[in-house]
Amino acid sequence: MSLAGRRLLVPVTAERTAFADELAAEGALVTPVAFIAIAGPEDADALEAATLAWLDGAYAWLAVTSRNAVLAMDRVARAHGRNLGEPQPASRVATVGEATRGVCADVGLAVDLVPTARHDARGIVADFPDGPGDGSGRVLVPLGNLASPVLVRGLERKGWIVDAVEAYRTVDGPGPDDATVAAVADGGLDAVLLTSGSVAERFAAACPTVAPGTRIVAIGRTTEAGARAAGLRVDAVAQTPSYGGIRAALDAALDAPAAPGTDAPGTTAAPATTAEGDHA
Repeated sequence: MSLAGRRLLVPVTAERTAFADELAAEGALVTPVAFIAIAGPEDADALEAATLAWLDGAYAWLAVTSRNAVLAMDRVARAHGRNLGEPQPASRVATVGEATRGVCADVGLAVDLVPTARHDARGIVADFPDGPGDGSGRVLVPLGNLASPVLVRGLERKGWIVDAVEAYRTVDGPGPDDATVAAVADGGLDAVLLTSGSVAERFAAACPTVAPGTRIVAIGRTTEAGARAAGLRVDAVAQTPSYGGIRAALDAALDAPAAPGTDAPGTTAAPATTAEGDHA
């Protein structure tokens, strides 16, 4: 579908504008908004120690649910003149989907496990092997400050010793300006893209009124859950949590007629448990 002339609100961060730029190159009228920003961990020494332990082969597995965690570890490794792939192939890597797999490849990590059914923390747990049962199996789980305990608890139930470390923090970005808030409310946008649960929560807080004709598109089920918990309706959900996935969902949403009688924007849906994992 051509995006020429389509008015889209696209979340960005200071480091990540490529998707917004791609949509603009296709002719979309893109309003980029930094709802969130990525900051370093509270305890940089803990992340450094965990990364060095990984590099020295202390872990059987590295389980990651976000590109930001991978990049944070990579910065530590490179500061020490090392490469995250050093402990492989003896040590293995699990991640939530193809987008994070691509980031792993960029920093020298080969990925051994991508979940087949759910591309989130629950999916990793479901497909993860059982621990050795003798107390020797250790898994490193670098997380953001807003991550749910799903991954850590699930792997522990499977018999693994899990070391979780904060790799980064999601903090508030500057958010939308007054003109953008007005456009969301008045029908000045064709679609709003939501690329994480954190973005969904901040969008709902900043834009309490969404015009009925504005489509809301989530990058995955975790983001959809976060959006609904924040009181938003969701018109389309990507089948895979990637930019390609959300682009396909956007096309479907823009192509579909507005459904009469749907939940009004701003009404509260049933709360849902959110977890890290939908970031492309």
